[in-house]
Parts: sequence; C-alpha cells; structure tokens
Amino acid sequence: MNLRISEAHYKILRQAASVSFRPAVEQRSETGCILTFGGNGHLTNPSLLVTEVMMPGRGDLSESCRDGLVFSAGFLRKALLRCRDRGFLGFLTVHTHPLSTEQVAFSQYDDEQDPRLMRNLYDLQPGGIFGSLVLGRDCIAGRTWTGDGLQPQGLDHLVVVGETVQTISLRGDALTHTASGSEIFDRGLAITGTGALASLSQMRIGVVGLGGTGSLMVELLMRAGVAEIVAFDFDVAERSNLNRVLHLRESDVRAGRQKTERFAEVIAGCELPTRLTVVRGGDIRDADVAVQLRECDLIVGCVDRDWPRMILSEVSYRYLIPVVDVGTEIGFAGDQVQSLDSRVSLIGPGRPCLVCSGVVSRERVRLEGYSPAEQHRVLSMGYSADITLKAPAVMDLNMRAASMAMLVIRHLLQPYLLTPLPHSIREAITNFSMRTLRHTSLVDCPICRPERIGLGDGAPLTTRRHEPRANYA
Repeated sequence: MNLRISEAHYKILRQAASVSFRPAVEQRSETGCILTFGGNGHLTNPSLLVTEVMMPGRGDLSESCRDGLVFSAGFLRKALLRCRDRGFLGFLTVHTHPLSTEQVAFSQYDDEQDPRLMRNLYDLQPGGIFGSLVLGRDCIAGRTWTGDGLQPQGLDHLVVVGETVQTISLRGDALTHTASGSEIFDRGLAITGTGALASLSQMRIGVVGLGGTGSLMVELLMRAGVAEIVAFDFDVAERSNLNRVLHLRESDVRAGRQKTERFAEVIAGCELPTRLTVVRGGDIRDADVAVQLRECDLIVGCVDRDWPRMILSEVSYRYLIPVVDVGTEIGFAGDQVQSLDSRVSLIGPGRPCLVCSGVVSRERVRLEGYSPAEQHRVLSMGYSADITLKAPAVMDLNMRAASMAMLVIRHLLQPYLLTPLPHSIREAITNFSMRTLRHTSLVDCPICRPERIGLGDGAPLTTRRHEPRANYA
C-alpha cells in the first residue's frame, strides 16, 4: 500500500521534522505530528491519501526528548474526532529519530508502545485504519496495523504530488532508481536520467479518450517504457476516424471493432514491456466508470468536452493524481483559418484546476448535460451565450499537442523544464508561449479548495445519474 501526499503537506511535514536534525546534539529532541487521510477504496491498488497535517500545540505532547515522543490523549482524541467529523479513513502518528540519517527503523520502544495505542484506536473506531511513520533525516519508514492492533503491515512508498511527482521509499532507506529495459529506452536519457525511466517502467497511466490525440499518447507512452496503460474509450471505429486515429484500418471499421480492441492488438504485437488494460463501460461521466480513474498513478485527458474534463479535475484533487490535459483548437474568421493552437495543462494539488483556469466552462458543462434537442432549443432561444465546440480532427495538430504532453510527463518525474511549470503551455503556428496563472480561486472553488485535497471516497464525483431529465421549455 502506498501513501500519497500533496507537495504542500509534505513540505509542512519535513519542516516540522527539521527541528530534530539541528547540528547541535543537545537540541535533537524527537518531534512529531499526525497525518489524517482518506482512501481510494481500490482493492488491488489501494492508497492512503493525506488530507491534513495536524501539528501539536501547547499540551499536545506528553513527552518529547531525544529518546521518545508521547502524544497526549487529548491530541489523539482530537485527531479521531476530526476523522469522524470529516469522513476521513484514519490517521498516522508521525515521530522523528534525531540520530537516524540514511536509514531509519522503528525502535524497540515503538514496537512495544504502538500495539497498545493501535488497539485503543481500533476499539474506538473499528472501521478505521491507523498506523505510524518514523522520519530520519533522509529516510522514512511507515506501517499500518491490523484491526486487532497486533500485526504491522509495511507501507511501500510515499508519493509526493505537486509541481513534480516524487516517489520515496517507506522501507526505511533511500529509494534508488534502476531503469528497467534501458537498452531499449536509453535514448530518453537525453532529456531525463535513469530516475524518470525507472518511474515510467512502474507506472499505471490512464488515457481518457483514444481519438486523434489519445491514440498518439498511447503510442508515445508505450515507446517511453510505461508499465501499464489504462484505456478509457468506448467508441467503435468509424470511417471518420481513419485520418487521425493511429493504427485504425478500413477492416476495423467494416468489422465494427472497438478502438480499444485494435490498440490491445497493436501493443501486444510490438512486444514492448507495456501492457494495456481496457476499462469496460459506457461513458466517463458514469460513476462506475469514473471511479476506476482512482487506481492510476497519472491521467492524460484527451477529450473534447467540458464535463469529462471537470471530472478529471475532481479526481486529481480528491485522489492526489496529476492530470495532464491535452487540447487543440482551430480559430476561424468566417471561412478563413486564423489560428492553430495546441495546449497542455498540468493540474494537481496546489495548482489551479481546469475550471479556475477557464479551460472548462460551467455553462458548457450544463449544456453537455442536455440531450442534443435540448441543447439546440436552449441555444436557439438565447438562454445560453455559449456555443457547442468541436475539436479539430487534424492529425498534424494533434501530434504537436501529444508530443508536448509526453515531454511534460517526463518533466514531472525528473524536472528539466521551468519549475514550477506554468498552468498551461500553448503552442501556436507562429509562436510559443507559457502562461502562468495565479491561483486565486483556491478558497472558493468546489473542486480544488483545500478541503477537497485527498478526500478520496469521502465525497462523490460529479458523474451523471441515470434518471429522467426535466424537459425545459
């Protein structure tokens, strides 16, 4: 099981721990805090999602010295009530070992005290999950405990999500990267090092939409050495796809094959390490489909509608998963092309969502919820100033956007571009620009405000409900 945390929360955690690692030995007392968390509810790829760092105040530590740290009963009770009130799954107690540098482990004292505490916590909240972390200067060890508080279960990795994606071992030693299959993918070392290659070789990346841009993303991810691609696409191959969807053939159209079926065949035929998992269902806006996004390590959005993009934004903040959203636009004045633009937007904890940035319009989301007849009626009667937009089906332009998105993914794993990365990178036919967006809507936004960070299954996504829609005159 992994523990996922936003970059902002991780900085608070490390800053609090830094007091223990001052140069003067006499100042090195253990410090600590409590991490509350939600969960992603996935059975085969579960993660704990940090929602809050609770720092101790006056009277919250019963003991703090070089050899031990004891949280007060009141502080533990406060954490337990916070979990109950906000629907969190549980919490981890965190303490430091001031003399540990490159390796850290739970002490004999920890092994004696933790079972007693965990049994008490499980008695008070039987359905929760509780555990502990111990921090050294350059290392972390973590574990949760079974419901009876007797058996510890080690946590695997701490995944820090923000301007970059950092993976840290929770086994007590520094994480070392060894790139798998470097003889195939070592040309990628021209941009990033072995750390990025190693991360890609272990990642599960979701691609939403296998159209003009999505099909190219699948190809690029496969040839970058990604371990697994999770495909969210439910369309049958059509003749209009042949000019822009990679690998589709006339025979696929005649046979009425699913696009995902063709891509599974292509990836298997390439005999590279990547495997393809196809999500079955009907629409990313359906709850049973959208919930499968939570098991991905990273998501690439290749859709041309605003409602699915809003759901991707929600997943990013609820489940601490970075989303790279890709789009292309062709601007017209009458019958003449005025602009050719490709865009890549990076969203995640601490960054503006697609609604705050203006990429997603709430009005377009509302229109997309109507049937085609209702959309036409609303627009024709002037109830909406918005218009229905269509993404350009031009492979030349899609290629520019997809390749830029792949470069951003590599940057996330081993930075080489501007850090922090601007919210959107836009490329036009005549110029190249990077746009920085001030995150001013964080407090008010229903998607990316602090209360949504790491909430996981604690709140539903804005998926559609299968019920009759009112007929608006």
